[in-house]
Amino acid sequence: MKKALFVLGFVGALLLTLPAQEITSMSAYAVNPVRTPDALLNNWRRAKTIEDQFKAAADLIRFHEASGTTDSVLFYAAAMQSTLQQKNINTAQKLKYTSSLDYSMAKAYQDQGLYDEALRYYLRGINDGEQLKDPSIIDRNQFGQATVYYLRGENKEAIRLYNQVLYSSRDSNLVHLIHKQLGILYLAQQELPKAKGYFTEALGYFRQTGQLKNELETRLNLAFIMELEHQLDTAYSAFAAIKDEAQASQFYDLYIKAGQHIGDILFAKKDYENAQITLSMVYMNAVQWGDLEAQRRAIRSLEKLYVAQGDYKNAYALGTQYIGVMNDITSRQNKKEVNELEIRYNTARKEKELLQKENQLQHQRTVKYGLLIGFIAVLLPVIGLLYMYYQKLQTQSRLNASREEANRQKITAMLKEKELEVLKASVEGEENERRRISKELHDSIGGNLAAIKMQLFNKQNEKLDAIVHQIDATYQQVRDLSHNLAPKSFHNTAFTELIRAYLQRFNTGGKQELRFQAYPEAVMNDMDLDLKVELYKIIQELMTNAQKYAQASAIELQLTLVDHALKLIFEDNGRGFPTDKTPPGIGLQNIRERLKSFNGTLSIDSFPGRGTVVDIEIPLNRKSDET
Repeated sequence: MKKALFVLGFVGALLLTLPAQEITSMSAYAVNPVRTPDALLNNWRRAKTIEDQFKAAADLIRFHEASGTTDSVLFYAAAMQSTLQQKNINTAQKLKYTSSLDYSMAKAYQDQGLYDEALRYYLRGINDGEQLKDPSIIDRNQFGQATVYYLRGENKEAIRLYNQVLYSSRDSNLVHLIHKQLGILYLAQQELPKAKGYFTEALGYFRQTGQLKNELETRLNLAFIMELEHQLDTAYSAFAAIKDEAQASQFYDLYIKAGQHIGDILFAKKDYENAQITLSMVYMNAVQWGDLEAQRRAIRSLEKLYVAQGDYKNAYALGTQYIGVMNDITSRQNKKEVNELEIRYNTARKEKELLQKENQLQHQRTVKYGLLIGFIAVLLPVIGLLYMYYQKLQTQSRLNASREEANRQKITAMLKEKELEVLKASVEGEENERRRISKELHDSIGGNLAAIKMQLFNKQNEKLDAIVHQIDATYQQVRDLSHNLAPKSFHNTAFTELIRAYLQRFNTGGKQELRFQAYPEAVMNDMDLDLKVELYKIIQELMTNAQKYAQASAIELQLTLVDHALKLIFEDNGRGFPTDKTPPGIGLQNIRERLKSFNGTLSIDSFPGRGTVVDIEIPLNRKSDET
């Protein structure tokens, strides 16, 4: 009681130093808000038989486990343990009850940060399961044992035990609890992708089975990954939602954990005042709940906060308080008994492993003797068969020689046939190359010449600098085409800037309204050179068609990345045309041909008098595009 009053006074003094504001919604409870339902208490008081007493105690324990009130869990579990000692019941039934109570007490001590005490009860539970020959009891307590090893920093041993239980257990709920715990372990080791994978798998199961508390705890860890990835605003929103849901469901241990993360994020964002308010309330609640681990975390965060503010006096006071909490944790644990239990458990495990190895060796010796006898029994007939086989090989050898000669003749004929096919392919390749050059000339040079024609028509009396520039660009494209290389400009200039420059040259007269948008530009500029060249040609073809046929006064071009696919939308306000009646010209055919090599699609929406919209989509599924 004195400690609680001291903490209330200490935290109250901290809060009074802050200006009045209402930014954090974290609540500090002066008393524990968890109220045990009267129905559960009445069942506990009225129970007469040992079965009814255990059922009533189990219901109370489950209620307080969900609420995170570990002191109440320990109280009812210890009370039921005492009752069992006073009752004259058979050993198997007593072990069954005791194993359940030991497991609940182990989890409660674990949640309080008393890891040695938790390990003591988990080892007792394993011993109970071995006496009862119940694998499910052994599995769940070994899962708890592995979790304690993780919490004590013994990750290698923890992973070994988790995998051992995953291999032996047929309990799907326990399997997904292990997945969640492995996620926590890999999160602590900063292996975020692996942790996220385990959390995602566990979260789906908890949602499907309606396990709200496990779901919230898994979501809290996923939010912590966001925090570590510096997605502070997203993580803050996730923690705030978890905090509110935990409070509404009376999961006050999760409520405290979410508040701790919120305070840490506020501290990271240098919002020291609200961080101090939140962390102080977390500490107050942790003391009220008797959660030593939560107290330790809150004190450590507050200490860092005061150091960051230069308030070394309060930081020193919190450091002293931290030492007190750690001493409290140490004083509550029976390390000697835990060490003895752990030694006995490890010794028994090693003896069992040695016995298994001895049995394996004995089995291997038996198998070897059997194989030897069988080998001798088979050897004599095999010798006879080998002689017969040798004679058969001689005959087969002569037959193979004749077949080999026949095969040589077939191979000679096939080689001649392949030579003819290669010659045919060479001729076809030359024809394909001619078609490719024709398409390049139409798309590249045709587009530029169309633009030159329009400018000569509109600007006959003005300076011809832009036209000379386009003629020079056309010459450069012909030169690049003759060397079968991409234009130099694609190597020296960002792709989006090339498009802007082309549109600017195309509209030298300024009579058209041209708009171009690209998002994200960095991705567009880093695409494969082949794809950029083809896109540039497609844009040239579209601009040429708009100038030649559409008589458009406004053209809008958009390049966007949507769901790993490149979207090119070309829209003009020209005359439009009926798509169902107008056959595609050579320009559109060339565009479709270019898109084939990238698995792209082309769709056209046009109507007379309404303009034209061309929608092109290219999946970026190649390694270079993803990069």
